[in-house]
Amino acid sequence: MSFEETCTSVPLQHSPWWQVDLGSIYHITALSVNSFGDCCPEQLDGAEVYIGLKNDTNNHRCAVIDVSEGKNKYDFECEIMEARFIHVVLPGEGKTLTLCEVQVYGTVLENVAVKGVAFQSSLRWRTSGKASSVIDGNRITTCSITEDKPGQWVKVDLLALYSVKVIQLAFLEDCCYDAEVWVDNTRCRVMSNSSLSLVTLDCGGIVGRYVTVMHPEIPLTLCEVEVYSTREHPTNTFPQRPPPHSYCASASCSRDLILVHDQPKTWSEGQTYCREKYADLVTISNAQDMNKVIDFMNEDVDNFWIGLYEDVLTWSWSLSDVSYYGDGETEFRNWDAGEPNSQSGIQHCAGMQHTGKWKDLDCGLLNFFLCLNGEDDAAETKILVETPMKWAEAQHYCRQNHKDLVSVRNQAENQEVQSMVPAGKLAWIGLFGDSWKWSDGRSSLIRYWGQGQLDNLGEGPNCAYANSSTWSARSCNTKSMFLCYYFKRRFMVRISTDFDMSDPVIQQQIMKQMEADMKNKGISDVKIKWKMSEGQVKNN
Repeated sequence: MSFEETCTSVPLQHSPWWQVDLGSIYHITALSVNSFGDCCPEQLDGAEVYIGLKNDTNNHRCAVIDVSEGKNKYDFECEIMEARFIHVVLPGEGKTLTLCEVQVYGTVLENVAVKGVAFQSSLRWRTSGKASSVIDGNRITTCSITEDKPGQWVKVDLLALYSVKVIQLAFLEDCCYDAEVWVDNTRCRVMSNSSLSLVTLDCGGIVGRYVTVMHPEIPLTLCEVEVYSTREHPTNTFPQRPPPHSYCASASCSRDLILVHDQPKTWSEGQTYCREKYADLVTISNAQDMNKVIDFMNEDVDNFWIGLYEDVLTWSWSLSDVSYYGDGETEFRNWDAGEPNSQSGIQHCAGMQHTGKWKDLDCGLLNFFLCLNGEDDAAETKILVETPMKWAEAQHYCRQNHKDLVSVRNQAENQEVQSMVPAGKLAWIGLFGDSWKWSDGRSSLIRYWGQGQLDNLGEGPNCAYANSSTWSARSCNTKSMFLCYYFKRRFMVRISTDFDMSDPVIQQQIMKQMEADMKNKGISDVKIKWKMSEGQVKNN
């Protein structure tokens, strides 16, 4: 299709304009405006192009179009910036604006809220309107619905610090333009928008971890919170490792949760109950799992056991590929005198001093670190990164840019790494210690402890429980509700017959027979769905 067939013309008026709403937030690098042939060049000459986050012309002026004879396409490299709206305005009295195509170049910014965990002040109905609905990527059909009283709020924990530039809020209706939005303790500014049901806020790069939406008068019916960060803050890492391979492949089954609330038990009793009737106490491997756990919280349920328990401290290497290590090399250690000190209440990570001796340190400290570089079939090198980071941040950096944090397998390798550590400095290596284990043996390093929760634990045994917003720990002998997980398996049965399988009566008879067979085998919790292939539809 030619440009001429797709041109638009804004009729004679004062300062005619054209706009496009990109619908999301983009990092704009350039744009082009096209006219057509020799037709009406004055109807584009002097037009101004604005890009930005506001739904009006009070945005950044990217360019002024100076029409040249024989030229139809005008390219502009705007200052790189964030934008959702593009406006083309022809200023002046009695003007007609004609343009044929606007091409915008850039990349969509990531909505980092979907990686987080959501909470809300209350829940109006137990079966719907839960907090996790606001970070599921769906602006329309799933919403958070709080109680019908003033002062309600919804909070998103981004799980790390981000430089927050823009927040978009999707409401069920045009109801909540005056909602207050905070990044930690700083309030964001509401911007004009084409629809009050989709509100854009300029946060100006506030660095924070928590986004809170509240309204002093109107209860919230909030459908989505989208948080856009123009740069990843150095601490934008949530420590975790992928779970081990499960016998339950995602193609054939899925995990679901069930809260046992009417039979309070100790942690070990709850573990036995879950293993006998389901699979095990719940393991939390990522933010999505955490959101599912939080969805069980309400006025009647404020805490329950999860599958995490305190055990003896064991040390492991970040690089877990067993083929990388020879006999006994995973157990090599070169601790300094008095190390590891096994200090309670901290995450344990190993750092190498310039002397070559190792120290047991709090993983939250900022230190240089050493990465292992090179693929399996390439020469291996080690790299010192002199940007201080926490251990988990260093692990993330090494895995993203190289291979992993270094493992030190023997004395010769220890001397090699030692030579790279500057005098008077200390650098993280890939060794970490953990005294908390999951009941089902998974290796998830996700931790969501409340501040100070591990400082004053008793001698134990201690086990973890989820409360309204974080995890806490207490004696495993405390009786409490508990959360189990189980596998929902999916099976496909192919049926080939001469009958007309599109006949609903025949389908119903077959489904009833299958349900009866399963009940005879003791399988009661089952749902049967019918799916027809083209070859099964009988032509009469």
